[in-house]
Amino acid sequence: MTSEVHAAYGGHFAPKNLAETAKAQEEVKRRTYATLAGHYARMDGILSGNGGEWYLGKRSFADTFLYVLERWIEQTPLSIDDYPALRAHRARMEADEGVRLALKRQDMEPVG
Repeated sequence: MTSEVHAAYGGHFAPKNLAETAKAQEEVKRRTYATLAGHYARMDGILSGNGGEWYLGKRSFADTFLYVLERWIEQTPLSIDDYPALRAHRARMEADEGVRLALKRQDMEPVG
Protein backbone atom coordinates (compact mmCIF):
# COMPACT_ATOMS: atom_id res chain seq x y z
CA MET A 1 0.00 0.00 0.00
CA THR A 2 2.71 2.50 0.87
CA SER A 3 5.00 2.10 -2.10
CA GLU A 4 2.23 1.96 -4.70
CA VAL A 5 -1.06 3.46 -3.55
CA HIS A 6 0.31 6.13 -1.24
CA ALA A 7 2.94 7.10 -3.80
CA ALA A 8 0.33 7.29 -6.57
CA TYR A 9 -1.43 10.07 -4.69
CA GLY A 10 1.42 12.44 -5.65
CA GLY A 11 -0.42 13.23 -8.86
CA HIS A 12 -3.49 14.20 -6.85
CA PHE A 13 -1.91 16.17 -4.02
CA ALA A 14 0.91 17.83 -5.99
CA PRO A 15 0.36 17.72 -9.78
CA LYS A 16 2.48 20.90 -10.07
CA ASN A 17 5.48 18.82 -9.06
CA LEU A 18 4.92 16.56 -12.07
CA ALA A 19 3.85 18.98 -14.80
CA GLU A 20 4.18 22.69 -15.50
CA THR A 21 1.15 23.69 -17.55
CA ALA A 22 -2.46 23.49 -16.42
CA LYS A 23 -3.26 21.16 -19.32
CA ALA A 24 -0.42 18.84 -18.40
CA GLN A 25 -1.45 18.90 -14.73
CA GLU A 26 -4.97 17.85 -15.71
CA GLU A 27 -3.48 14.93 -17.66
CA VAL A 28 -1.45 13.98 -14.58
CA LYS A 29 -4.61 14.00 -12.48
CA ARG A 30 -6.54 11.95 -15.04
CA ARG A 31 -3.82 9.32 -15.13
CA THR A 32 -3.49 9.41 -11.35
CA TYR A 33 -7.18 8.64 -10.88
CA ALA A 34 -7.02 5.81 -13.40
CA THR A 35 -4.06 4.35 -11.53
CA LEU A 36 -5.76 4.79 -8.18
CA ALA A 37 -8.93 3.11 -9.47
CA GLY A 38 -6.83 0.06 -10.33
CA HIS A 39 -5.20 0.07 -6.90
CA TYR A 40 -8.54 0.37 -5.12
CA ALA A 41 -10.00 -2.46 -7.20
CA ARG A 42 -7.01 -4.64 -6.33
CA MET A 43 -7.24 -3.82 -2.62
CA ASP A 44 -10.98 -4.49 -2.67
CA GLY A 45 -10.25 -7.90 -4.18
CA ILE A 46 -7.54 -8.70 -1.64
CA LEU A 47 -9.82 -7.72 1.23
CA SER A 48 -12.66 -9.83 -0.19
CA GLY A 49 -10.33 -12.74 -0.83
CA ASN A 50 -9.12 -12.69 2.77
CA GLY A 51 -12.64 -13.01 4.14
CA GLY A 52 -13.76 -9.41 3.76
CA GLU A 53 -13.26 -8.36 7.35
CA TRP A 54 -9.54 -7.58 7.65
CA TYR A 55 -7.00 -6.90 4.91
CA LEU A 56 -4.59 -9.68 5.85
CA GLY A 57 -7.29 -12.05 7.13
CA LYS A 58 -6.91 -10.87 10.73
CA ARG A 59 -6.71 -7.37 12.11
CA SER A 60 -3.27 -5.81 11.71
CA PHE A 61 -1.42 -2.57 11.08
CA ALA A 62 -2.42 -2.89 7.42
CA ASP A 63 -6.04 -2.15 8.34
CA THR A 64 -5.07 1.17 9.89
CA PHE A 65 -3.22 2.31 6.79
CA LEU A 66 -5.98 0.99 4.55
CA TYR A 67 -8.42 3.14 6.54
CA VAL A 68 -6.33 6.23 5.75
CA LEU A 69 -6.51 5.39 2.05
CA GLU A 70 -10.25 4.78 2.34
CA ARG A 71 -10.59 8.29 3.73
CA TRP A 72 -8.41 9.82 1.00
CA ILE A 73 -10.64 8.46 -1.76
CA GLU A 74 -13.20 11.09 -0.71
CA GLN A 75 -10.84 13.80 -1.98
CA THR A 76 -10.82 12.34 -5.49
CA PRO A 77 -13.44 11.85 -8.21
CA LEU A 78 -13.45 8.14 -7.30
CA SER A 79 -16.20 6.68 -5.11
CA ILE A 80 -15.83 4.22 -2.25
CA ASP A 81 -19.21 2.85 -3.36
CA ASP A 82 -17.43 1.20 -6.30
CA TYR A 83 -15.45 -0.90 -3.83
CA PRO A 84 -17.95 -2.64 -1.52
CA ALA A 85 -15.41 -4.53 0.59
CA LEU A 86 -13.46 -1.31 1.21
CA ARG A 87 -16.67 0.57 2.04
CA ALA A 88 -17.60 -2.08 4.62
CA HIS A 89 -14.06 -2.08 6.02
CA ARG A 90 -14.13 1.70 6.44
CA ALA A 91 -17.46 1.46 8.29
CA ARG A 92 -16.03 -1.27 10.53
CA MET A 93 -12.97 0.85 11.31
CA GLU A 94 -15.10 3.92 12.04
CA ALA A 95 -17.20 1.89 14.49
CA ASP A 96 -14.04 1.00 16.42
CA GLU A 97 -13.67 2.97 19.67
CA GLY A 98 -9.91 3.39 19.22
CA VAL A 99 -10.34 4.82 15.72
CA ARG A 100 -13.07 7.15 16.96
CA LEU A 101 -10.78 8.36 19.77
CA ALA A 102 -7.90 8.93 17.34
CA LEU A 103 -10.18 10.94 15.04
CA LYS A 104 -11.46 13.00 17.96
CA ARG A 105 -7.91 13.79 19.12
CA GLN A 106 -7.15 15.10 15.63
CA ASP A 107 -10.39 17.09 15.39
CA MET A 108 -11.56 14.82 12.59
CA GLU A 109 -14.90 13.15 11.94
CA PRO A 110 -15.75 9.76 10.42
CA VAL A 111 -16.44 10.10 6.70
CA GLY A 112 -18.64 7.07 6.17
